[in-house]
Amino acid sequence: MIATPDVELTSVHWGPRGGYDILRDISISVPTGQVLAICGANGAGKSSLLRLIYRFQAPRQGKVMLAGRDIWQMRPPEVARIVATVLQEQPTDFALTPRQIASLGRLPHRQGWGAGPGARDGEIVAQALARMDLIAMADRPFGTLSGGERQRVMVARALVQEPRVIVLDEPTNHLDIRHQLELLALLRGLGLTVIATLHDLTLAAQFADRVIVLHDGRILCDGPPAEALTEAYLATAFDIRAEVDRSGPAPRFAFHLNP
Repeated sequence: MIATPDVELTSVHWGPRGGYDILRDISISVPTGQVLAICGANGAGKSSLLRLIYRFQAPRQGKVMLAGRDIWQMRPPEVARIVATVLQEQPTDFALTPRQIASLGRLPHRQGWGAGPGARDGEIVAQALARMDLIAMADRPFGTLSGGERQRVMVARALVQEPRVIVLDEPTNHLDIRHQLELLALLRGLGLTVIATLHDLTLAAQFADRVIVLHDGRILCDGPPAEALTEAYLATAFDIRAEVDRSGPAPRFAFHLNP
């Protein structure tokens, strides 16, 4: 019996109202537990693709399925119990604390109007804050935190949702090298389906089971990192000359402008 993928897009096209298609003929099937990195140049459609997956925008054509159901036939709280997102935009209410922001991740699980947090909610929040090394700053104003610390708060909020799928838009932005590696190792160890856009190709090669490279709104290649992050595909995707050295434990990438 073939398992139902957690996320599936079939012949999806999307573009802004009154504009041309930014994404064209996108078909992706992401099985449970897979770690998928989406790469490509600025404007290739990476963030637009994520917005389709977390139900922020509807496709013009084609279907987006979540755990075997049309995502647009589901209510937003249902989607939020399955998919958590970590975006580049961060909260603007800097008076909130990391604990309060992380607690927002429990909202999709509360039953009835005015239902407050239960004892288990507090335990889940505390566990997520500890996992992201945020206990010492859990009750400080969010605005006093560094960019990297704020990013870790947003990941903690996503973990508090207890999702099946976590979608991240450039999750390593603002993080130092140590926290980049710790975050990606954490995501790999969660057992969740992880879909993330990444600019850093070395991290994508080390972190992902599978890489999709977008180019001009279409899927240029889709496969394991060693097959997708090749010199030829990268040269096309970024309009540069690419060199890939796979002699070491991790690939090394070098890029040069075309003459």
